[in-house]
Amino acid sequence: MLLTIAKNPIPDLSVTGALDPYAEQIEQAFGQYQQTTGEELAEHERQAILAQLVSWSGPEGKESFPSWPQAVRAAQMRVKTGGFLGERNTTVVKSRNEGLFNMAMGSVNWANCGKTAENILSELKKKHPTFVGGIESGKREKVGSGAGKRLLELLREVPPQGQILLLDCTIPFVHTFLLEVHPNGNRYLCQGYQGAYYASWWTGKDEGGLLFGEQQDNKISNDDRERLSRTRDDWGLGRSVNPNRYDETVVLLAEAFDKAALPDIGKGDDGLEVEKLNREELAAWDVFAKYWLGLPFCPVQRETDSIARRTQRPEIEITRILVPDVTANTGTSVTVPVVPNSIKG
Repeated sequence: MLLTIAKNPIPDLSVTGALDPYAEQIEQAFGQYQQTTGEELAEHERQAILAQLVSWSGPEGKESFPSWPQAVRAAQMRVKTGGFLGERNTTVVKSRNEGLFNMAMGSVNWANCGKTAENILSELKKKHPTFVGGIESGKREKVGSGAGKRLLELLREVPPQGQILLLDCTIPFVHTFLLEVHPNGNRYLCQGYQGAYYASWWTGKDEGGLLFGEQQDNKISNDDRERLSRTRDDWGLGRSVNPNRYDETVVLLAEAFDKAALPDIGKGDDGLEVEKLNREELAAWDVFAKYWLGLPFCPVQRETDSIARRTQRPEIEITRILVPDVTANTGTSVTVPVVPNSIKG
């Protein structure tokens, strides 16, 4: 581990799967580089930068950077000045690098929750051209803390005959998930979760898509793994969710938003409005986090602890999308089939 980012040692990224936990950060660093420099990175440039980062993480590298964006910038400068690994190794590096790049971007696209929903909608447009208009004209509504009643109305909606309702739901800085609703009441939950599982694991297509199995992450307890497995059994595997379970859970989610609106902020200097607001925002997330293990996203304790430390009040953004029912009224899923059978190959 000879590459450090923000004083954190980075393992040898050439090892299969080692890139997965860092894929989203690297992708964001690419975006920040383009934004600050005005340079649009071509795919081959991104691959070369990634290969340089991989090289620095290996036994012959020794580099330290305060952040991933600065590491990406330094790697790009190295590539531009011809310092990248030497011309004689170009073919070997390119071959190895393409596989690593695809692995990293696979993690971004199908484990990252926001990218999973985005890519499902993109694939649906390719597979079902009649969906394009509905997806591109979806209407977004923001529901804040204390608006549990409105949240229930949105999540309980059933589309009319001949249509399928897609609800693209985002709890900012926490999670994005996609709900598919049919006129007969069938509902499907499609999602990935960064650092936890690929969408292919959630839908039951690839058991290797769980990113913290027993041998992969000692920060996750056996209770956490069992709880996540039960959650997938109840909400995933490409199956329609039991109607009673669905309603109980959306009621729980609505309650979490309502309770977060009026948190107990304890004692403090009420004369300082900013200090009071800060305590209210932290307390709101602490309240919301108490409901997390009962929600079907990533019910593990470390996520609960992380959510409790968020700032600003919880809210949810829901984009409501209506598309033609192409299932001949059978209620079978249209979102599950477009998830790849395997991400890592």
